[in-house]
Amino acid sequence: MLRRKFFRDIIKNKSQFITIFAMVFLGVFIYSGINSYMAGMQYVADRYYDENNFQDIWIIGTNFTKNDLNNIKNINNVRDAERKLSVIGSINNIKDSTIQINFIESNNISKFYVKNGIGFNRDIDGVWIDSYLANNNNLNVGDVITVKYGNETFDKKIVGLIIVPDHVYDPKSEAEIFPTHTDYGFIYLSDKQFPYKAEYMQYNSVMVDVENISATDETKVNIENKTSNWIAVTDRGDDVSSQTYKAEMEEGTTYVVVFSGIFLFIAILSVITTMNRFVKKQRTELGILKSLGFKNKKIMKLYLSYGFWISLFASILGLITGPMVIGKVFSNMVIKYFAIPELYTIITAETYFVSGIVVVVIALVTYLSCRKELKEKVVDVLREKSPKENKSNINFNNKIFKKIKFSTKWNIRDAIRGKARILMGIIGTTGCCALIICAFGMLNTINDYVNWQFNELYNFKYKMTLNRQYSEDNYNNIVSKYGNNTSQTLNVEIKNSESKEINNITVDNSNGLLKYTNINRKYIELNDDGVYITSKLAERLNLNVGDNINWHILGDETWYNSKIIGINRNPQNQNFSMTKKYLESLEINYRADSIYTNYDMSNIKELEGVDIIQNKDFIKNGTENMISTVKSMIIMIIVAAIILGAVIIYNLGILSFTEKSYQFATLKVLGFSTNKIRSIFIEQNFWVTLIAIILGGPLGYYITYVVFKMALSEDYDMIAKVDNISYLYGILGTLIVSYIVNNILSRKIKTVNMVESLKANE
Repeated sequence: MLRRKFFRDIIKNKSQFITIFAMVFLGVFIYSGINSYMAGMQYVADRYYDENNFQDIWIIGTNFTKNDLNNIKNINNVRDAERKLSVIGSINNIKDSTIQINFIESNNISKFYVKNGIGFNRDIDGVWIDSYLANNNNLNVGDVITVKYGNETFDKKIVGLIIVPDHVYDPKSEAEIFPTHTDYGFIYLSDKQFPYKAEYMQYNSVMVDVENISATDETKVNIENKTSNWIAVTDRGDDVSSQTYKAEMEEGTTYVVVFSGIFLFIAILSVITTMNRFVKKQRTELGILKSLGFKNKKIMKLYLSYGFWISLFASILGLITGPMVIGKVFSNMVIKYFAIPELYTIITAETYFVSGIVVVVIALVTYLSCRKELKEKVVDVLREKSPKENKSNINFNNKIFKKIKFSTKWNIRDAIRGKARILMGIIGTTGCCALIICAFGMLNTINDYVNWQFNELYNFKYKMTLNRQYSEDNYNNIVSKYGNNTSQTLNVEIKNSESKEINNITVDNSNGLLKYTNINRKYIELNDDGVYITSKLAERLNLNVGDNINWHILGDETWYNSKIIGINRNPQNQNFSMTKKYLESLEINYRADSIYTNYDMSNIKELEGVDIIQNKDFIKNGTENMISTVKSMIIMIIVAAIILGAVIIYNLGILSFTEKSYQFATLKVLGFSTNKIRSIFIEQNFWVTLIAIILGGPLGYYITYVVFKMALSEDYDMIAKVDNISYLYGILGTLIVSYIVNNILSRKIKTVNMVESLKANE
């Protein structure tokens, strides 16, 4: 009997149970999808770095000899070390390519992950190539490529397509957000394939594997003390590749907390209200079951099953489809830019736990609601509960309310009586409106970043990155043709009273081709009597204008003390800046490593002494292409928010309609037409939507601010921006959804049975 009642109630109240299912499903779907992608990233990275022995310490220098290598290997806590020569060249088979060429002796540290072909063998006469670069240029194992390095050009057969742990994130320059893998990448060759004489082979880096990772700092100090020719000794914490990947995972954590948190909160809140109302509506049937002799435990089990099974099935479906849809979309975005083994989604124990909590909370609310009704005597439960007395201080007979039309007064009274229902509707609809605004705001913010970086700060058309070994003649030839607008980047160690870290200083001699903005994004000029610090870095290091910092150039033990004379704001690089004149006042030799120009270099493919020639517009286009992939995520958020909003508004309408059947029947008896009653019904829901829109605008901006505050890595400083058109999209989207859903619901008014509704309340 109870089983038949269960299915009969499900069918009879199918609209409410469908909305419960939809809300739970959507909340778990979003949460499990985002969380599974993030967990997959973490798992793949941990396994990849571990199995391929990602290096713990990098040593950059000028010429590490065999003796230097042996000295490093003999340092306490060093398990192994390998030398590498990294230079810049090109591949003639790839148009306008810039290639990092690496010559190695062995491959026990940062080992190749072979996608196709064979692994490293020192005696093989061939080349191992970046698999992403190869795939984007239709290169395969067995193809012959022409490599150019310096004055030498040599042909090599591709023997392996690979990815390497220290090339997970490998952009062409700091100006690019994400690598394109089209004209920039890397190749590896055995040191035996070096095209020049052996005496010209000068290894400029050493990769170190340590035994105890917790003793890395001490090991770095020992390396600096016992090794010569080093310029910088860094670890994983300073590695741009691994730290950028880590920042992407932290961004995923933000999405889990913000977006899925909001979806889950709204869904649970709505379901709790719905289940509570459902149990109260079943009050008389509870009394009938008690009068027929069913024990309270049996009745409780029945009513628990409504919320439990619906939410359980919805959670299971969300757990299955979330990783398959959302997780896959996010993973496909990540795998385009980060060179890692195949990325897949993982459902973590945390996801199961959260999904279980959703089911338990809904079951608990059902239990508490049911227990409250079952505590009463059978004779009392058989009667409909008398409506609570309206304790509002509002006098509906005063002059003001007498002038208000009947429908408005009726809705005000109803809203006061159904405060919980109205509040739930406002919260749910507000959240959905805010999510739509936030989604468009994310796009506005990224577009604003592109404009700020490339149109406001970059006042040049081309940037040339100079070769480390360029000659004075090379330099003079370039500046004579393209102008003496230069900069130098100093890799430095910064120390103040509270912290110590490795960073860089941009020494500006660009004659205005590099621009600077203050905290309010107004242009500023650099003065010659101190250093400038970006606002986000100043906040992190707790530094202000007037403070002093101690710093030294990596590889040089001379320390300098400089006063911070200004704060600038940069969306992409958090560092220090100074003028060439100030640098030379410290008796440090200025040696440019970048040249900027507005001359047309579209037909210039290479220059003597230049490693990389970059077109600003090309970099900008690459960034905009990246934004297009973000749009898929934004569209997903918008669609999910609209669906959840529609379900919330529909659920609110169903609850409102169910509770007001008696009132609607009364109005019909009093002569009100169906259209008039429909307008009364729609008016109240319109008020809820209007209040939600008013609250949703500021909340949407705040969520956008939180996302970019929490999700971005330390290198980025984007300003949350929501355009007026985005607010309009959010408002119109919410209004349209509300209008469509309420019009569909209002048609049910003509189905109200006056006799049945009026008799039900006798």
